[in-house]
Amino acid sequence: MAISKEQKEWLEKISYDLEELKKVPEELLTEKFCLVAVQEDYRALEYVHDALKTEAVCLAAVKVDPDALQLIPDAMKTEAMCLIAVKAKGHMLEYVPDALKTEAMCFAAVLQNEPARKYIPESLKASVEEALKNAFSTEALCLAKVQKNGMMLQYVPEEFKTEAICLTAVQNNGSSLEYVPMQMRTKAVCLAAVQQNGMVLGLVPEALKTEALCLAAVQQDGMALRLVPEGMRTEAVCTDAFLHGFTLASPSRYVKDTGWELIPDDLKAILYTKLNLGKTYYWLRVDAGISSGISSGSDGSGYGIELI
Repeated sequence: MAISKEQKEWLEKISYDLEELKKVPEELLTEKFCLVAVQEDYRALEYVHDALKTEAVCLAAVKVDPDALQLIPDAMKTEAMCLIAVKAKGHMLEYVPDALKTEAMCFAAVLQNEPARKYIPESLKASVEEALKNAFSTEALCLAKVQKNGMMLQYVPEEFKTEAICLTAVQNNGSSLEYVPMQMRTKAVCLAAVQQNGMVLGLVPEALKTEALCLAAVQQDGMALRLVPEGMRTEAVCTDAFLHGFTLASPSRYVKDTGWELIPDDLKAILYTKLNLGKTYYWLRVDAGISSGISSGSDGSGYGIELI
């Protein structure tokens, strides 16, 4: 059955405001209409009457975005749609009724997103762990798994954690550096890790925290400046940190650590001028060349906080 002109007009309204779905005349609310609505925006499922949340409509929404599983009543969920959801987003296992959770589904969810393991029922944990163990029985299998999900490195047997496999894992997900043996945290592996996720700089051995590696970390995430050793907070590193997301917290009676204290004193005036920081942080001031602080009463309290 084709969509009528009137239904198309309503779909146009819904595209601008999903709540318009509540106003659609009952005679126009057909399964086909709802199917088209969720295919255009899965969130429309929230406004579809339960009577029209058929398997076809729900399945279509999940295929558009697995997050749609959260909007489907448990009684209407099927094993098939749940499997599709967890294969795409493992954490959707949280929204799968225990009665529908199978070993295969839980296994698929963990392979896609390791933290999903916390949603595995006790009765299935042992068998899923065994399945994971068997899935990493050869070096080739391990490589294939970490290429898809770097966090799978935690399941790789120590004898298969070669530099190549560790490098592949951190390139996919820098956080997997946590599972790289210390002897395998080489310059290449650590550099690849911080290039993917600057905030794993804290997992890098101190001896490898060179200016180049710290620069790579803050270029990926400016907030990684908080993890840069004091001696490596050079003008280049601090500048790139600000350019890639490092922000200062507004001072108050309860906020003493604004982030400005991380900047070496001899660079404060330079960066203040170079990056025009006063425009963004009205409370910041730089006096006498290198003396830096917070202007008095910036929070309306009538007091100042000295940062040097």
